[in-house]
Amino acid sequence: MTNILLSIDIEDIMDLIEKNPNISDLHLSGDESIAYRLNWEIIRQEQAGKLTNENIEIMLRQLFQWNPQRFDKFLADKEADFAYLSKDWTSYRVNAYLKTGRIWIVMRKINSKAKPLEDLMFSNIADNVKKQILNSKNWLYLVTWPTWGGKSTTMVAILEYLNQIRNENIVTIEDPIEFIFQPKQCLISQREIWHDTWSFKNALRWAMRQDPNVIFVGEIRDTETAESVLSLAETGHLVFSTLHTSSASHTINRFISFFETSVQDSIRERFADALLWIQSQVLVKTKDWNNRVALYEVMLNNIAIKNNLKKKDIDQLDNIIESSYTRWMITLKQYAERLIEKNIIDRSDVERLFNDKINKI
Repeated sequence: MTNILLSIDIEDIMDLIEKNPNISDLHLSGDESIAYRLNWEIIRQEQAGKLTNENIEIMLRQLFQWNPQRFDKFLADKEADFAYLSKDWTSYRVNAYLKTGRIWIVMRKINSKAKPLEDLMFSNIADNVKKQILNSKNWLYLVTWPTWGGKSTTMVAILEYLNQIRNENIVTIEDPIEFIFQPKQCLISQREIWHDTWSFKNALRWAMRQDPNVIFVGEIRDTETAESVLSLAETGHLVFSTLHTSSASHTINRFISFFETSVQDSIRERFADALLWIQSQVLVKTKDWNNRVALYEVMLNNIAIKNNLKKKDIDQLDNIIESSYTRWMITLKQYAERLIEKNIIDRSDVERLFNDKINKI
């Protein structure tokens, strides 16, 4: 006979996974065991029995703070994306949706403290990031990867660094807010889509009136957001955002593709002048499989990059990054080789990621 969990509290489940820093995601569904992602692997707690559909509905209502209107809206929309703060002050990004008529809940655990940049990347790369941020009052800084790249962790580290070294005003526009910043040297206004504003487009339209120095836009999803981000970078603001792209060249092509063909040449010129930095990143398992570490591709918009952008020679960017290894830039493969040499990751794991051999530097 199948073991069924008759009563369980969502906070009890969160309390268990919060004790393990290597658990990143929680998966909950009716007729399924509690499951979580530990170092990328899905682990099922089958010995604990299966959840019922009634369990899941109660849990979702609890996550909605017992607000019946929010639950009714979920049933009407058939999905919801929101943030939740546990009783132990751990933040989660929650996505609820329907599959074959049943509710499925996925909860991404968010680190409660911002990590120093030096904990995320090699010290020379972190120093370069800091120098660029410290010396930049405007321009556009993009962090990219399709998913599972650690973009959120990196952005939190960057914004917290700014929060500690500048006396300025930071405005964030997020969907949803994941990490709550405590103002230090900076003023910080965090705005959440649907809760504080109706859309990225609306929030960006009024951002100029909020006296910002630094603006973080959670994701560039459409033409209006891309245009607004570009305009803000051109008008004396340091703008950070993310895209679901896997390299600097892909990022540039994706950004330009948001616009009609007739204006792409002018957008390319503006983008070349406004861009500061593109940082692509992906997480890989450490050699002992007990943790994950990021690989980074870094492209600084120097004169060579800018000229190739304006000439539409996007295919040349990878070569420029690779040949500029000792001058601020690095490719994913070059970064991987450094981690391999330090015995942090295994060569075969990374070669599977790239589906290619990694040549020594």
